[in-house]
Amino acid sequence: TLVELRTFKARYIFLSFGSHPIETPKATREDYYKLQALIQDKKCIAVGEIGLDYHYDSSLQNTNTQKESFLRQIDIAVKHNKTVIIHCRDAYDEMIDFFKKYKNVPKGVIHCFSGTPKQAKMFIEMGFLLGIDGPVTYKKSDNLKQVVFEIDLNKLLVETDCPYLAPQKYRGQRNEPSYIVETLKEIAAIKNILIDEVAQVTTQNALKLFSI
Repeated sequence: TLVELRTFKARYIFLSFGSHPIETPKATREDYYKLQALIQDKKCIAVGEIGLDYHYDSSLQNTNTQKESFLRQIDIAVKHNKTVIIHCRDAYDEMIDFFKKYKNVPKGVIHCFSGTPKQAKMFIEMGFLLGIDGPVTYKKSDNLKQVVFEIDLNKLLVETDCPYLAPQKYRGQRNEPSYIVETLKEIAAIKNILIDEVAQVTTQNALKLFSI
């Protein structure tokens, strides 16, 4: 529960709060008031996952609802000086257009990035970092491997997306935090550097991004 998490003493476990785009049709005005209260907790380091997801429903009504909710939550994050964790699926161009028009783009990460190298560079130019997850280890992930190859290591975070998207070695199983080593290995191989360097740099990226 939230009360238990607030009193949890683990040094490197933190919280983020937000309305996932798939859930935004259910969100009420009271939910956004609650969000503003929740993110003021000392353990909360980000607003998220928030964003756009047109994978299951790309109807005009749904996309407009998601955009409205996303804007409200971005405004809340900016107001409270919080990092954002961005969920984006089948909507990268729309997301880029959104932030081109937004005046005060917050710092954040494009979680579980799966876009093109061109889109990756546009997000980097806006100040975002890219989250790299288990799919980079998949045999048919040439596009994502190219993104990792082209983008500087100091612009990447390594994520798990547990319990989903287990790396190739464990694909089809429930994902676990310990499997992140496989993602680190793949990034190191793509960039032809030591895995320790990947771990050290991306850890520092995360600490800086979330002001930990």
